Amino acid sequence: MSEHISSQFENDILQINVNLTKMGGICEDNLKKAIKAITKNDSELAEYIIKKDEELNALESEIDDLVIKTIALRQPVADDLRLLFAAIKISSAFERIGDLIKNIGKRTLLISEEQPIKLRQPIAELGKRVHSQLTKAVNSYTDQDKKLAKQVWSEDVHIDKMYAEITKDLVVSLRKKKHIEVGSHLLFVAKNLERAGDYTADISEMIYYVITGDHIIKERPKGAS
Repeated sequence: MSEHISSQFENDILQINVNLTKMGGICEDNLKKAIKAITKNDSELAEYIIKKDEELNALESEIDDLVIKTIALRQPVADDLRLLFAAIKISSAFERIGDLIKNIGKRTLLISEEQPIKLRQPIAELGKRVHSQLTKAVNSYTDQDKKLAKQVWSEDVHIDKMYAEITKDLVVSLRKKKHIEVGSHLLFVAKNLERAGDYTADISEMIYYVITGDHIIKERPKGAS
């Protein structure tokens, strides 16, 4: 690869990394706001989350276009191709996390006047755990930290266990015909958070692959569902 092409390639990679980091940051911020919105009945914050998702979609499209252009014009070698294909998968996972968070915002609007708030506290704890995992995944990418990436991947089991406990408690409440509307929406919110945790684990797995060139071979631990 000529020095000129190499310089252009490095610029492309830099822009891809910048956009991926932006996507991760938006997901982190939106998730934090979504947790607050659902626990505080904050409709204004929920509206912000829904609107902000458009930026994630635009960034994913930009990354896709840039990866295609880079492959077509820069003639990347094997290691570079691994990074580029991983970028597409990671950006797709961030976009799907964004969709799940947007859905939490929509659910918040549907129950913004409903009580009781106490039903939402376990949801908040689950959300905080997912947010912590997401933050660590983003940090593992920016710091190229393979140990942290593998840690995020393996710790998804704790999110699964929290989700199982929350759904069990919400189903008990629904069977007693208490707070049926709120409980039903919160079941979907809990599932959205659990799925966001899964996508975060997928992201960390791809980050590990980018850094090491190896896949995590063993099956990811799963909690009861």
